[in-house]
Amino acid sequence: MPGRHLCIICAALTALFAILLMLAPSPATAQDEPAEAHATSVSFGEGEALVGSVRTTVKMIGSDKPLGDFKLLVMAKHEDGSSTTKTGFTSDRGSLLIELRAKPAELRVFAYGDYMIPEGWSNIPLTKLELGEQPADWVVEVRPLKRVKVTGTISVQGLDTKPERASIAFAPLDVGQDGSVRMFDEPRSTLSSEGGKYEIELPSGYYKVWCYWADRTTDDWTGYIKVNGQSGIFENSVIDLELIKGPTLEGKVVDARTGEGIPASINLYTNQYLRQLRIFTSDGKYPNETTPDGEEIIWPVGTFKKQIFMVDPNDFTVVIRPAGSDQILRVIDDVKLEDIVGKQITWELYTEDMRVVDVRVTTQTHALPVNNLDINLLPIQIDVPDHLQQSYTASGITQDDGVVRFMGLSTGTYEVYGSRGSTFLGKLEVTKESVQETNVVFEIPFAYGQIKLANGEVCKHLEVFVWLTNKAGQEFGPYPSSAFKDNPILQKDGTVFVPLLSNGSTFRFRFAAMEDGKEFGDADWVKISDFPLATEDTVILVDSEKAWELDLKLGPNPDYKPKEEPEDPEGDQPEGE
Repeated sequence: MPGRHLCIICAALTALFAILLMLAPSPATAQDEPAEAHATSVSFGEGEALVGSVRTTVKMIGSDKPLGDFKLLVMAKHEDGSSTTKTGFTSDRGSLLIELRAKPAELRVFAYGDYMIPEGWSNIPLTKLELGEQPADWVVEVRPLKRVKVTGTISVQGLDTKPERASIAFAPLDVGQDGSVRMFDEPRSTLSSEGGKYEIELPSGYYKVWCYWADRTTDDWTGYIKVNGQSGIFENSVIDLELIKGPTLEGKVVDARTGEGIPASINLYTNQYLRQLRIFTSDGKYPNETTPDGEEIIWPVGTFKKQIFMVDPNDFTVVIRPAGSDQILRVIDDVKLEDIVGKQITWELYTEDMRVVDVRVTTQTHALPVNNLDINLLPIQIDVPDHLQQSYTASGITQDDGVVRFMGLSTGTYEVYGSRGSTFLGKLEVTKESVQETNVVFEIPFAYGQIKLANGEVCKHLEVFVWLTNKAGQEFGPYPSSAFKDNPILQKDGTVFVPLLSNGSTFRFRFAAMEDGKEFGDADWVKISDFPLATEDTVILVDSEKAWELDLKLGPNPDYKPKEEPEDPEGDQPEGE
């Protein structure tokens, strides 16, 4: 019996201990441990000498009151990519002292539990770590990860209508210590119901709020908008929005070199999600509008007239491109409503301040210019706001000299891709220089050289016929093409250029020409047997991206079959008849 009582007591103690473990705060949620047990300073590195220190003061977002006994995770990231983390607690004055005995590559603070620190406050600038007698001060605002409910009513200025299906968006903002604002996530959106009512649940924090609606009862779908620049939403809130009619932009896009209007596309951006795209100027050919009596009106080239209601009327950027061109763009920042409404706007392209960047594409050997190649520029890190980055994506086709010209690019780094964007050619660093040129290499396997006539003269009128045998042993061809890739620059000095764009395949090719290397047109030949002169076959197994130099001579074409001359129906008629 005593043994049984002992087992019962042990079981009870075990259960009690398990309950205590369950009630104990986890490292991720504990913000309520006794203050006297907590370190109010953390240190990184070895030795006695300090290289810098920072006093981090924690406040709740939307409040100036410091938070005492608040648990923080501090991370020091090192140059080798490794990192060290330490946990500390703020003092009763809301501050945690961070001491550094080795300067890190990056220093960040994070909140535990149901809180988060926006990125603009989490990253402590390394400039704050300069050694001084007093620690540098860095304020951190934490955001509680609680959800709040926002309700409201949408109305329209000048209308009795309470719009149904108006689009309301709440874009979360990261508000920096210097007052700068950055959108850090995509907006949370909802639609108004009957009577203009809406309701949405959000994490507490700062938001940019906007709403737009198109009145589809009108012929031109009149648009209305309202934008609140910054709203602090920390509790359940009521936000009513009164929409105003979007302004109408009217004007012309002209070529600054000639003053003439040009067809163009105009895109407007407030941010990545609040934007109005594809406003086209007149091309002078097709009707832009119709009068009430059905008459079609064609506006002068370059003119436009468009109501805008999907951007902030007092804060948007204009991006203009010539119609059908992705090589040229002009960006006009910080456009204000007061600068344009009620005025005939003139926006110019090809202005002197549009930076010119020439990208030259050549082969890796012999530096032959590569013409008719699609070139795409992808911005990687350029000096523009995030929501405009993709506007600077550009593309064009190389000319005979291998150059494609871009205008209006921002400074920064771009990646260059060729051959319909499938081949990486290198990086492009765009500087502040108004005119600059860069060279990229298109590393492909190819054959090049000069083909000579029997007398040693270089032949400048050649066709090449190519047969291809793939790895499976299947042969295709012949494929005829210009031996100079239709490039007059290569043809001028007789340099042939034969791309061999199938690694692992075997290429067999033969050059063909007319008698004495004379010029010929499309009507003069159909197949290889139409050419009296030809080289011997050249066979190349493509095993790498290298170049094969050719030095060949033309001789009689063994496959040549003269075309039959057409009979002259009048040739046998007697004279005078």
